[in-house]
Amino acid sequence: MSCVRRASYAVACLAVACSTPDPAVFPDRLHGASDDSLICMAVRDRFIGIPQLDDGTTSTQGKVLHGSWWVRGCAAKRVANGVRLRFEGPGWYFLDQRDRDFELRQQVRFTLGVELEGAPELTVNKGVAALRFETKTTPEVELQVSRDLNIHPTSAWGSLVEMVPVISVRDRVAQRLSALAANAIRSKLLEGATATYELASGQHDVVLGKLAAGQTPQAAFPEGIPWLVNERVFLPTNATQVFGPIAPGSTRLDARIEQGEGLLFRTVCRAEMSADYETIARGHLEPLPARTSAAQGTIRGAGEHSATLQVDGCPYFVVVSTLGESTTVAALRIRE
Repeated sequence: MSCVRRASYAVACLAVACSTPDPAVFPDRLHGASDDSLICMAVRDRFIGIPQLDDGTTSTQGKVLHGSWWVRGCAAKRVANGVRLRFEGPGWYFLDQRDRDFELRQQVRFTLGVELEGAPELTVNKGVAALRFETKTTPEVELQVSRDLNIHPTSAWGSLVEMVPVISVRDRVAQRLSALAANAIRSKLLEGATATYELASGQHDVVLGKLAAGQTPQAAFPEGIPWLVNERVFLPTNATQVFGPIAPGSTRLDARIEQGEGLLFRTVCRAEMSADYETIARGHLEPLPARTSAAQGTIRGAGEHSATLQVDGCPYFVVVSTLGESTTVAALRIRE
């Protein structure tokens, strides 16, 4: 694959990575279908990590993932301004919010549709090819948050409001979260996206926002070892993160536990994800059915660890969750 095509692949992922959770009213226009464009072939069925939306980091700084978005539908079309892209799919984002009357600490599920129009620009500097995607119009963001919210009153007034049958606290909170998330995603998408490809190593990456010429995003593991996944994750109790799909065969899972007891990991074949999705999206890993095709294990204790993932016969996803009742923050790298 040429450098330009590889960069196009990475930019596609980058454009999608920008879209954190965000469907509005009808986010499922494509009904899970994708066209045969290079971008859609690269992105379809891929889980895109959602970084913390309000952490104040720049495009070059490492971001901690708080959620995942499963891109199930994709369409790409040439237009006068460049290209129009649409991505759709379900996902989740972990929220920990509290006010004087209610609190919500949960992995919140959503459905998201994103449509954006812009023009890619390719530059090469200091051995790094960068494909920048700048939006030419305001992105359409359609986000619908699940009403299945575990909202708990924290005051007498909150308890009273929850008891009134005419007032649906969950519906109102879901509507408010949908609007806030849509606005946050739209703002992020307006910053554009950059896909980078290092000519010497073949390593590619994507990030929201612009990078300086010759610059690459900061990776969780900065060493120059080629990788498939290189992210930091935030895993409270009842939260999960998914990576992939990854081609069949043997890979290494490297983990650096920065906080917490450790993590559980489990692989899921691509064909089985539809059946397992609801359980994973609700933040549970252990109830998944036992399968001979799955590789699974535990990484325990602070510091760096490494495990082998051997999955033959199917492309697969890697699912991780925290170990025990503590919140885990970890750097993860998957490499061949």
